[in-house]
Amino acid sequence: MNWQISKIEVSSFKAFKHILLDLGESSLLTLDGPNGYGKTSIFDAIELLLTGQINRIQNLFSTLLTKNKRDYADNLFWNNRSGEKDLYIKIEFIHGERKLILARHCPAAMFKKPANNRADKYENFKLYELPEFESSDFTKSNLRDNSFLDEVFGKNFRENFSFLNYLEQGQNRLLHTRVDERKDKLGNLFNISDIEADIESCNTMYSKLTRYISNPERKATVESLTGEIATLRDILQAEAGSVGYKKLSTTDVQPIWDKEILFPTYSEADHAAYQESVRKIIALLPLKATIKTRVHNETIEASIERNEESLRSLAQFGKDLDKLDGLEVIKKEIDEQGRLAAIIKRGASMIKVEEAQSLPNWADGRLTWFELQIESRNSLREKSSAKANVIAELERLKRQLIDEHNKSYPDEQLCPLCGTDWEDHKSMVDAIEARTKQISESLSKGGKDLVNLIAAMDAELKLINTHIQESLKVLKSTYEPNLHAELTKIKLRLPAITQLMEKLKSDNIQFTDSFTESDDVVNDRLEKLKVTLRNKKQIEADALALLENWRETTSSAFKDLQDFYITTAEELKDKEQYISIKANEAQNVRLQTCISDLKLIEKETLAAQKTQDKIKKLRDTLKETEQRYTDQTISAIEFIFHIYSGRLIQNYQRGLGLFIESREGTQLRFLTAEKSEHDAVMSMSSGQVSALSLAFFLSLNKVYAKVPLILIDDPSQSLDEINVASLTDLLRCELKHCQLIVSSHEDDISAYMRYRFDRAGLKTSSLNMQLLAKEAL
Repeated sequence: MNWQISKIEVSSFKAFKHILLDLGESSLLTLDGPNGYGKTSIFDAIELLLTGQINRIQNLFSTLLTKNKRDYADNLFWNNRSGEKDLYIKIEFIHGERKLILARHCPAAMFKKPANNRADKYENFKLYELPEFESSDFTKSNLRDNSFLDEVFGKNFRENFSFLNYLEQGQNRLLHTRVDERKDKLGNLFNISDIEADIESCNTMYSKLTRYISNPERKATVESLTGEIATLRDILQAEAGSVGYKKLSTTDVQPIWDKEILFPTYSEADHAAYQESVRKIIALLPLKATIKTRVHNETIEASIERNEESLRSLAQFGKDLDKLDGLEVIKKEIDEQGRLAAIIKRGASMIKVEEAQSLPNWADGRLTWFELQIESRNSLREKSSAKANVIAELERLKRQLIDEHNKSYPDEQLCPLCGTDWEDHKSMVDAIEARTKQISESLSKGGKDLVNLIAAMDAELKLINTHIQESLKVLKSTYEPNLHAELTKIKLRLPAITQLMEKLKSDNIQFTDSFTESDDVVNDRLEKLKVTLRNKKQIEADALALLENWRETTSSAFKDLQDFYITTAEELKDKEQYISIKANEAQNVRLQTCISDLKLIEKETLAAQKTQDKIKKLRDTLKETEQRYTDQTISAIEFIFHIYSGRLIQNYQRGLGLFIESREGTQLRFLTAEKSEHDAVMSMSSGQVSALSLAFFLSLNKVYAKVPLILIDDPSQSLDEINVASLTDLLRCELKHCQLIVSSHEDDISAYMRYRFDRAGLKTSSLNMQLLAKEAL
């Protein structure tokens, strides 16, 4: 927010009994007068109000005076010649139509106590927000905390005030700080103070952990316990022998008896259980061959039981198991031929062009002829009467009936329609033909043509039907409908059944029987197949009988029986001995106490080392982040600083303009164009250092200041006329948006600066501190 100072009132502060300064809306205010008339005191008053302390005096106090002295008879800030009135400082800030009145107040009674008069004690100067400038309502309701200043003017405003808003006595103490410590001085400006605090915390914790891990007493305790444990174990091993740990089990869940640590605390029941588990395995070692045979036989029996349904299918289908695909192809062709036969059966009076085109075995040119006949048929139907159409259809049906009757009863003399008894078959057919002819002659010419046309078309279709019926006869002779139906039922299981058949064939079991629908035959074949499979079982040759729980014993220790087969008696004997040694160790109370104490120390050390590694990783990450961010922050001002320094130090013999080097965020060094290893401050005159200080201060203000306020205490002390002219132009051009309060002990320089600002159309004002001081002292 663009707050500017409009009024300042100081009472009983330093040399002033009371003084009121009205700045109005001036862009530039010059405080003129010789040294010793309160110019710096005005800046001190502003700094005390806005930051809660006076940085210059704070540094001088820590440098010059002793730390142990607490009581002082007089106070450095209170003017007791004012009639022992309260000390207060008021400043009115304006921003457009808004006003903000802040004040610092300390009752005179506070200064009567010597303990309150230390120059570095500022907590008695309370901050207040007043309703109006004339108010003296220093009450609890108007009291504000110092954090209120950061809320109003921005985060870290108080910490950064001496870098961004106030340059005291024309010199910046930052320039006289080591290059690798300048960055730390600007910690709040770079917003790295919190990170630096975290890094310091990491360093502190890391050091504490290092001291903890390297503690001589802990090391001595570890060495003592290690030696005592070794001595006790030697004694026990001398009694029980020496066997190292070896893992024998292969199960996913390791049995307890096979673990390295067996007895956190000794238990007789656990000891007996561990020994019993090992002895059961030892008892099975002579029966490895029997176990192999038993497992082989059980595998065969389990396979028979598991594949019962598939074996039944093999017994039923035998060598015909793979015929499903061929049968489906034949069935598809039979259905197709049946469809074509159905088309022909509907007769020439109903057939369509598309249906005719789908029929096979047309003689050359006959399909085209037939398509023309269909067109003629359709045309004649439209022209003929309903009676002619009916007679034509009856003619087709009569011929179909006679043909079917002749196929079934070639010598039958009874009429298939009325049942009249004819002397022979020929007489019956002749009679039907005569009646047909009689009916046909009753038709018109169009009707007769239609009947004859359909008869010719039916004759053509009859030739094609002959081929279709022959194809059907051949297909049906190779088609087995029952086999197809049964194979379709087990279609989803066929891959598994086929795989089983191939496995059995690899075991020299062949399938030569054909498909059968007889359950008795299937049952008989299945039993024979089972007998064949069971004949592959082996005889258990060992005389020793297997223990009832042999399978539980092996499966609890070994993931696969092959792991059991390769286990030796020596390994199991060593395991028994290892269990005995660990049991003896667990029974030795002193040994267990030493082991427990040593493990606790090792656990604590390991935890401390892991924590130390995490802290180191965090510290390195914070340092890298801090350096990268600092480097970016410095980079933001280096271009502006180069320009400003070039304008202020125009006659510098080592080149125009200075550069900033950050060394990846670890330093803050000022360089010339010659890239010297030395900091530029070392080769400068006092006037050039002042100009450099101004350039750096103004660069920081330009980039980072959130409040457009610049206070410069006597910038012309070491500057020549050219530097002053350059500074004035820089201020009125680059920083004209800021409110400038500048002190000077030379009237001509003050007048020159106001003249240049007036020419630029900026408002200026001047306060003669010598005259004001006479009234205020």
